[in-house]
Amino acid sequence: MKKLIMVLMALLVCTAAFAALDFTEVDELYLTDEHDQEVYDKLTIMLDQATEGEEKANVLWRLSRVCVDLGDAIDKSDKKARFAIYEEGEQYALDSIAAYPTAQGYLWKCSNIGRWGQTKGVFDSLAKAKPMVQDLEVMIDDLGCLDSSEAWYVLAVLYDSLPGKPISFGNSNAAISYGRIACDTIPRNVIYGGTYKQLAEMLWNRNWNAKKRASEISKMQKNWDKETSNIEKYKYYEGANGAQAYPLWTKTALSSMTDRQEAVVILKYAQAVFEGRKTHTQADVDNYNEIAALLKEWT
Repeated sequence: MKKLIMVLMALLVCTAAFAALDFTEVDELYLTDEHDQEVYDKLTIMLDQATEGEEKANVLWRLSRVCVDLGDAIDKSDKKARFAIYEEGEQYALDSIAAYPTAQGYLWKCSNIGRWGQTKGVFDSLAKAKPMVQDLEVMIDDLGCLDSSEAWYVLAVLYDSLPGKPISFGNSNAAISYGRIACDTIPRNVIYGGTYKQLAEMLWNRNWNAKKRASEISKMQKNWDKETSNIEKYKYYEGANGAQAYPLWTKTALSSMTDRQEAVVILKYAQAVFEGRKTHTQADVDNYNEIAALLKEWT
């Protein structure tokens, strides 16, 4: 009997040692304020515990993800420190993809590179733009990940910030389409006020009147119907349902309002989303205040 108990205890120890890692706690901490370093520290411990392959990849892309936030928290004047953490995040993502390719690995690789590029400056980081799109193409087309608000947001910012031809491939209309799908795929457990704000600012700057919107959105619908590659198709997402479609934030059709009218409506919708939630991160509060300042400027 004693030997049997010892065998059972040994089996329990082995089972615990090889149990799959539980990411519930670190994922919940990641969504709250002032825990980024704690999440980073916990993940580095988990990395030593992870088995090879998918489990290791899942730790690594989470490390890459938290590096974005750690870098964002560093003073913008300390570019050297920001470069270092974004480069570390990129490497974690590369290691994650090497261990087991996932959509999240490609996403956070691009997010760290994007932040690095924003810190460096657009013209000093043009060479990184095309490889970013190629990585996101793998994520969206090859891995079929169409519901990542973060991925669409990265594409929106990229196309909005880059210069157009012949220097690069920046395109404000594609940026707005990517911005729209980014807003439409925001998960219910987050607010992402910055995503709404980005789309509103792009529309404000484009500044089409209602007549031009109706005409151009109809053209986009034809391209939407024609394209087969998802990453190319979603460049025309603004026209996916035609000019008479109703966006999430209003009961007015796209063709019946100007870009700037819709921009204001989007910001007011973002405010309502914020005000309807009981808890907010500091990023949520910061975005809310920036949205309020924009509304004051625009109205």
